[in-house]
Amino acid sequence: MTAPLVLFGVDVVDVARVTRAMSYSGPAYTRHVASPAERELHVDPGLATAATVAVKECLVKAVGGRPPGFSWHDFEASGEAPLPGAEWAEPLLAAAVPEVEAATGVSMTERCAYAVGGASGSAALARLADPREGAAVVGLARWGFRGDLVVALAILTTTSRGALRCP
Repeated sequence: MTAPLVLFGVDVVDVARVTRAMSYSGPAYTRHVASPAERELHVDPGLATAATVAVKECLVKAVGGRPPGFSWHDFEASGEAPLPGAEWAEPLLAAAVPEVEAATGVSMTERCAYAVGGASGSAALARLADPREGAAVVGLARWGFRGDLVVALAILTTTSRGALRCP
């Protein structure tokens, strides 16, 4: 049996930059990038939105960029790990965390699982070359913050669509 393919992404976001965008665009910016559940990632709306942007930018990088038809809502938070059918991904992600923490000085204590669909899901499936009928793309992210800095790390892989249960 061969190991499943995975895609990684890392991103760093300046919370002040996101807060300025929120001030400029009002609630439209937050609705554009974050689902209602993602807006609850932190009690501070600026930090919650910055964390969402950082995680989704990681996922975009793992996908290979923004494909035609891209939407920020291609990535939907689906709760905490483990990922149904891809429980092995959590230890792989956890093994990468210490190096990112050491390089950035940011402790990545928060976590969330993601369902990936739309144009981004199709692009990820093409990159992952999963031949299974009905394969679904799932993501797992870790993130943390220090001051005005959010650091995130994410992994994408596939699972059978039937195994994925999102709230």
